[in-house]
Order: sequence, then structure tokens, then C-alpha cells
Amino acid sequence: MHFYMPRSAEKARLGLQRLIIGSCCVFCNRRGEQNRDVCIACEQLFVRRVFIEKRHWVNFLCSLCGEEHRQFMPEDEFPDQSDENRRSKEPYFCQKCQLSNALFVRVLAPYRYEFPLDRIIQRMKYGQQRVLGRVLGSLLASHVGSDHSLPDIVLSVPLHTSRQISRGYNQAADIARWCARELGIAHKPLAVSRVFDTGSLAGLSKPARQLRILGAFRASDEVRGLRIAIVDDVLTTGATTRELARELYDSGAESVEVWVLARTSSSR
Repeated sequence: MHFYMPRSAEKARLGLQRLIIGSCCVFCNRRGEQNRDVCIACEQLFVRRVFIEKRHWVNFLCSLCGEEHRQFMPEDEFPDQSDENRRSKEPYFCQKCQLSNALFVRVLAPYRYEFPLDRIIQRMKYGQQRVLGRVLGSLLASHVGSDHSLPDIVLSVPLHTSRQISRGYNQAADIARWCARELGIAHKPLAVSRVFDTGSLAGLSKPARQLRILGAFRASDEVRGLRIAIVDDVLTTGATTRELARELYDSGAESVEVWVLARTSSSR
């Protein structure tokens, strides 16, 4: 499967198309949906974190530990399509996580980190395709939901200065900026910093990640008394967001929630 990705020569034409027809899907070049640069057909290719299988089974990943769970639904309780969409916007916690003390007031992760969304995130993260920040940020904002009170500010998981200089940008900050803009919330990327370079955490076990990330963040007094949403692209073990949340609470934050586009399964 191949997604159309706009080259630099195409960006001006796509910008003109937006003026003429509104949003334009950056993946297939068709009309976008609901002021977002992605069409319904392409968005439906993204695997939802919660989905219905074989009519009577609801499959979901726990928002905190990422383990796979299946729940049987009797025919008279089987949800319709609108209810399935609502479920994808709600956090799901397994029994084990329900019995532990919750660090976050909410974990929003609408999709699974699977093809084709994983390739799209990788293209933005490593392929210099920052145009996807607007697409992914507005897509994430659409899943926040109007039935939840919005936080005071949005923070992105920061990169260390050396890593950001090497990459040229922080993909989490790009996603957070567009997400905050869609929701009308302040984005405060300088309210928290990474004080040392932890290196890549990919491939490390959960305990190794937690040890590597310990003490990596510093928050400013700006976060005191505020309700904060941490935005990132992918949630894997949650070690990074937990450490950042602890620093925010230690700095006086009132509450912390996490918004990510995708959650990996426990098998990844």
C-alpha cells in the first residue's frame, strides 16, 4: 500500500487547493474531512485502539499497560457505530491497572501503533515531513471530545537540546501545537525541559526505560496550579510520560493527563 506524500513542489499547489476546496488529504490528494487534511477513507485505515470483532467481542488495549483484552458483548448490548466511535475516545483500564493508584486523570490514545499509522508517524519523526504535524495534531484534537473539561495548557514531551538540534525539530511539539490550536488551548513548550540526553529508549525493557529516564525533566514555576495535558506521538511503556508527570506534580501542577495518537500493544 502506498500513500501519496506531497513533495516540496506540490506544497504550493496543495495550499492553493485548500483555498479553493478547503482541506485536502495529504495521503491521497482527495478532499479532506471536517477541516482536517485527511479524508475519511484514509483515516479508516488507522486501526482503532478499541474495535469490534466477530460481532460479540470488543477488543481493546489497556491505556496504561498496553495489554490486549477482549470483552464479550451480548447481542442486546452490542454497540452501534456511533457508540464504537465514542468508545475509541475513552480510556480503558484493565483490572490490574484499576487496582493501582492512577498517576494520570486521563489517558487518550485513539489508535494502535500499527500500519499504516506507524509508517506515517515515522515519516514525520525521521523523514523531515513536518507537514504531517498539522494533520496528526488536528486528528488528535478531534478525539479529545467535548464531554471532557479541557486542561489549562498543553505540553509536548521535550527533546534534549542536542537531539533537537540534530533532528531539527521536535515532532511531539509540532503535533501539540496544532492540537492546542484546534482546541483553543495554550501550548507551552518551554514550561518543561529535558536536562540530559537519555538517548534512544527503543528496544529497552520497561524497567530499563524507567531507570534511563529518571530525573531527566525539569519544569518551571509556570506549571504551578495548572491542569496539564502531555502530548506525544506514541505511548510505549509510559516510562517517559510518568517521569514527566512526576516532575510536573512536584512542581505544583494540579493534574496531568496524556494525549497520544497511538498506543503500542504489549507484544511490541
